[in-house]
Amino acid sequence: MLGVITLGRPHLVRPYLQEVTDGLDSGYGVSDGHDLPYGTTLRYSAFGLSIISDWLGQPLDLDKYALPRDPAWGQLVAHWREPDPEKLLPVLLAACDIHIERMAVTDREADDSENFEFNSVFMAVHPTEILAVLRLRDLLGLPNPLQIDHPLMQTPYAAITCRPGDVTENDELLDRYLAAIRQRDPHVLPPGL
Repeated sequence: MLGVITLGRPHLVRPYLQEVTDGLDSGYGVSDGHDLPYGTTLRYSAFGLSIISDWLGQPLDLDKYALPRDPAWGQLVAHWREPDPEKLLPVLLAACDIHIERMAVTDREADDSENFEFNSVFMAVHPTEILAVLRLRDLLGLPNPLQIDHPLMQTPYAAITCRPGDVTENDELLDRYLAAIRQRDPHVLPPGL
């Protein structure tokens, strides 16, 4: 969902969040977020859901779903709506550091999702969570720092490239992919998406 926000499609977030919470309510996928199979974690997911549900005005009860609170991401969750971009900047820089610390750089690390949330090349170089927060702040009319001087934010991937709704043409390949997903498991995507 953070990626959907980053890509300028925030209107898709509410139905996605509803699907996720419906799944959690019905026990689909995770029965206890504190007792996961070895090598997995939900800390990044819980972080993302916390930001998104706050943005939508639907606070998420992490305890209800037994989802972990990650102190490392906690500062960004607590301060992402900070009106002063200069006060937000150190929080964003710390979040960039967390992203770097949790990038998998070897195949062995990529298989260890308990310690490395960003376990693909794309996830490693794309600061989805930072860009999503910047996009949400923009949607709320909050100013963003003019520059985030961090190596993670100096790549071509570390930029919001369009405004929400700017990309309106259909993607035929994506449409075929989504049709195949719906055919195989109609419950994966909510109706209308």
